[in-house]
Amino acid sequence: MDHAMYQPTEEDLEPAGCAERAAPAARQSLPFHHSYLDAVRTGRKTTTVRLRNAVETGPVDLVFELDDEVVLPGEVTRVIAKRVGELTDADAVADGFRDLAELQDRLRFHYPRIEATDDATIVHFRLTG
Repeated sequence: MDHAMYQPTEEDLEPAGCAERAAPAARQSLPFHHSYLDAVRTGRKTTTVRLRNAVETGPVDLVFELDDEVVLPGEVTRVIAKRVGELTDADAVADGFRDLAELQDRLRFHYPRIEATDDATIVHFRLTG
């Protein structure tokens, strides 16, 4: 065999049945106020705006704070960074609100000291179960 021309295949490099697989992504938790449960279940809410939350794409448990905790399996599909003052009506509607004013009111409820210059994260998600 001419070794200069030989290109090993994956089968040559790994014994049969011993291929290493990438470890599955760690499942993260994303807590929600209980009032958002129906909007998430019906698909009216497909994003959430967060401050001071490190969220990555991948598997996620959407955790709703009720007397009996409700956990819905999902996937974070996209994460977008914006300043609070850059949020739009489209961001608000995807988040399950009528308009930007309603989203801003709700953000002030969750983050009383919120400022237009604060960094926000728009987390896009979908249910998987």
